[in-house]
Amino acid sequence: MEVKVEQNLINFKLDSKTRNALVGMILVGLASIGLAAFGLGHPELRHEGGHSNPAWSAYLVGVFFILGITLAGIFFTSLAHITGAHWPVTLRRISEAYGLFVPVAAVLLLVLILGAHDLYEWTHAEAVEADKLLKHKKPLLNIGFFSVMVVVLGAAWSAFGYLFYKRSVSQDSDKDVAHTQFNAKLAGGYIIFFALSFSLVSIMLVMSLTPHWFSTMFGVYCFAGAYQAGLSSFVIMAYYLKKRGFLGNLVNENHIHDLGKFILGFTVFWAYVGFSQFMLIWYASIPEETFFYEQRLTGGWEYLTLALPAIKFAVPFMLLLNRPNKRDIDFLMKVSLWVIFTQATEIFWLVYPANFVDFSFGGYLVSLGSVVGVIGLFGLVVLKRLEKAPLIPVGDPRLEEALHHHQ
Repeated sequence: MEVKVEQNLINFKLDSKTRNALVGMILVGLASIGLAAFGLGHPELRHEGGHSNPAWSAYLVGVFFILGITLAGIFFTSLAHITGAHWPVTLRRISEAYGLFVPVAAVLLLVLILGAHDLYEWTHAEAVEADKLLKHKKPLLNIGFFSVMVVVLGAAWSAFGYLFYKRSVSQDSDKDVAHTQFNAKLAGGYIIFFALSFSLVSIMLVMSLTPHWFSTMFGVYCFAGAYQAGLSSFVIMAYYLKKRGFLGNLVNENHIHDLGKFILGFTVFWAYVGFSQFMLIWYASIPEETFFYEQRLTGGWEYLTLALPAIKFAVPFMLLLNRPNKRDIDFLMKVSLWVIFTQATEIFWLVYPANFVDFSFGGYLVSLGSVVGVIGLFGLVVLKRLEKAPLIPVGDPRLEEALHHHQ
């Protein structure tokens, strides 16, 4: 039976005020990178004789932040399909549009190659020749592999994102259940590929900033933070659309409640993985592992290190324990903005201490500016994509159940 939906609720058009605001955010990002390049946030370098420009560190913070949220969107789409759950159906078009940002994210990653010499010790031939461990890791840590990785993974992620979106939009018109069956199979492949590829890109982009350090939990640690932020971004997008007269009760307090529970769950998961990684390194007390935390417990970094568990775990955890808070989109949106802010702060904490001895408030500001810029670019691309098709998958066979979702 075909489900009737009011067209005014699902035919989105980006207004000029929002578009101008997003363009302004992009300009903030460009200005932040420029300020970093020409003087703001230049603390003492960690590697003697190095010449790392903070602009590239700020750029890396922004790129890794938005890459995580983009891939979290495709991951959410995959989970919805592979589980056959009905409640995410009216939210799924948002996450499908995230997947169409992947080609832009891939281009941003390619630009990062230009700054690799400023970021990564393993790009310095003299450093590699003088270091036995870097020589050993040279087959992986080299610009050639880095470039191929960006191209191959970017193409693969783009293909997954496009196929999920294309099949879903095609189903809007032909109502063929074969699209749902195809996407369920595709979801199984993406989840496996995502687990491996995001771990690899986390190691190459962030862990290799400190090429002597290693952690077998780093990939899942980065995923936990990225998905926590990705879920929060869904809330913000739903809030934006509803406040502008779209979606209506197609996304109701029960859908919002499920997103809130998801965010709470991944808040706990992030804390669990982060604590487990720290605990294993702490009690083993192996110098090859402990120096990662030693870098972040000196030079002013210790204050941010001690603050992270409070701002990224304790605050959202306490705020989301209450059931009514998870059902109130206005409240949950504020918590989601906080989670987005803490994710940007954590990535700054992961990136900057690798190359800079002392905490720099200027470096922190330009990093946040970089994040604002990529959010503006992301929002502009995704919202323009949402103009191309109905805001919900009107042909999905589980739509009726999703519209009557209750708890």
